[in-house]
Amino acid sequence: MGGIFSSFNAANKGIIAQQTALQTVIHNISNANTEGFSRQRVDLKADRASNYTGVGQLGTGVKMESIVRLVDDYVSKQIRQENGTLQQYTTKSQVLDQLEVIFNEPSDTGLNFNLGEMFDSWQELSSNPENLSSKTIVVEKSKTLTDTLKHMTSQTDSLIGETKGQIEKNVQDMNSIIKKLDSLNKQIFNISLKDQIPNDLLDQRDLMLKDLSSITDFNATFDTYGRVTLSLNSASDSVEVLNISEGAKEVQANVEGISVLFSVGEEEVTVNSGNIKGNMEALSDLQTRREELKIFAKTMAEAVNTVHSGDVDLKDNLFFIFDDDTGTIKVNDTILKDNSLVRTGKEDDSPAGDGTRALAIARLRNTKLSFQEGATIEYDIDTMTIKNKEGGITIEGAYSDIVTKVGISKEHADNMVANQGVLVEQLDQRRESTSGVSIDEEVTNLIKYQKSYEANARVISVLSEMLDTLINRTGV
Repeated sequence: MGGIFSSFNAANKGIIAQQTALQTVIHNISNANTEGFSRQRVDLKADRASNYTGVGQLGTGVKMESIVRLVDDYVSKQIRQENGTLQQYTTKSQVLDQLEVIFNEPSDTGLNFNLGEMFDSWQELSSNPENLSSKTIVVEKSKTLTDTLKHMTSQTDSLIGETKGQIEKNVQDMNSIIKKLDSLNKQIFNISLKDQIPNDLLDQRDLMLKDLSSITDFNATFDTYGRVTLSLNSASDSVEVLNISEGAKEVQANVEGISVLFSVGEEEVTVNSGNIKGNMEALSDLQTRREELKIFAKTMAEAVNTVHSGDVDLKDNLFFIFDDDTGTIKVNDTILKDNSLVRTGKEDDSPAGDGTRALAIARLRNTKLSFQEGATIEYDIDTMTIKNKEGGITIEGAYSDIVTKVGISKEHADNMVANQGVLVEQLDQRRESTSGVSIDEEVTNLIKYQKSYEANARVISVLSEMLDTLINRTGV
């Protein structure tokens, strides 16, 4: 039957087990505020018993099976998926927020205010057609309008460029994380070969995967050692960017205009969430608003020029000059140098006080035009009016429509951020309920393992006294 030395062995295993459990608890407490850390636990089981004939089995103490991470892999996967969507709309919202600042509506300095000021100045000019100062006001108000439009266009172009640059940076960050995961795979494998569980490395792996989900969507699979294989979606199937045997592959981004193509080697891949997707959607919105501003400027210039010149072919006496390359307009340099060239009467030789042409331009404010590429203008030279387009919209209404689209897109992104934020927060709470460190619980465990350690130490002390009695106090 089991003797003193067997009992010594059982108590010794108990001390080592409780000491390991204590160290694990201390490790948990130390990392209570460490991002991505998962609570660890020592799994203890009864060691294999000894068999004694005619008596049965006698226990031999405790056995440490492993030190495990307390994680819910399904929740972790959900967090990665929903975090990607959250970051997508967060990024889009941030870019569109900058676009709202560029439009700066409603305000006393925005384009809508300047449009009203310009039409009001034409209205005032129609009442004082021979007054040079009234013509100067028209020119200056129009110049303020064109300068504001040019500044908005320039800022929008800069924002488009910044967004493209951000996409390229996102791809660089993605490649950097993939390379780090490749290195981590090797470390995990080396430790796993020693029959050890690399818990802290696995936490780092999961944290990197979450960071990667903020940039792009991906498919992740894990082998028995905990190494991860990553693949991105493509038109036909999926393309691996990290393989446990071949290592990491680089993702390339080719930005042309507002089109962004991603590839791994010769294979094109798609991105459906994360910062990259948010920047791509924002880039599309920016370019659409940019084109709308261009068409708006061109249509307004054509309408004013048609009435001012009296010729739908717009050959002479142009008030605005449209630059097709930049999509902006400016007041004709000739008129800027000589404000008296602003036409007010129906004919050049009209009697003094004739302001019908200036009034006709002022009335363009309520004329419904088509703000579509290639749309034509029907002009009546006798009445100096442009025919209302069926389904058309006024100049101020067209600009307000652009501003409204910016607001709606931004509002949608903000709503998605709010909704996804709540969902991700709930998932984080679910993760914390399993993997999070509770200081109160760990302190309770600390006391429990301490008492167990002291009890096992007391057993060894008693056994030592028994041996002392056996050896030194008994004899022949």
